[in-house]
Amino acid sequence: MEEKDDSQQMKGKTSDLSSQIDEVKEIMKKNVNQILHREENLDKLLEVSKYLEDKAYNFRRTTNEVSRSYWWKNVKLMVAVVVIVLIIVVVIILLAVGVIPISPPVAPVVTPTIKP
Repeated sequence: MEEKDDSQQMKGKTSDLSSQIDEVKEIMKKNVNQILHREENLDKLLEVSKYLEDKAYNFRRTTNEVSRSYWWKNVKLMVAVVVIVLIIVVVIILLAVGVIPISPPVAPVVTPTIKP
């Protein structure tokens, strides 16, 4: 009888070990699936980060081009304003000095002479 108890104890221990092994297998399968899923997510993340990096480079390049373009437009506008102001100042100075007459010249007044 003791042999039967021993054999049943062994069967019980074996079934316990087998169930624990099955649990460990399931946990490992879940872990492997999670690792594969994380790897897929990392690949997607790398693709997105590469895409964003390319877009950021293009954005930076475009902003530099636009900035340079508007800088030149600003310089041209400032040069035009300076030229116009200088022309106005020169005209005012010429008017003040009398080089450019403001009113038509007055004809000299001739007084008739009476003969005695």
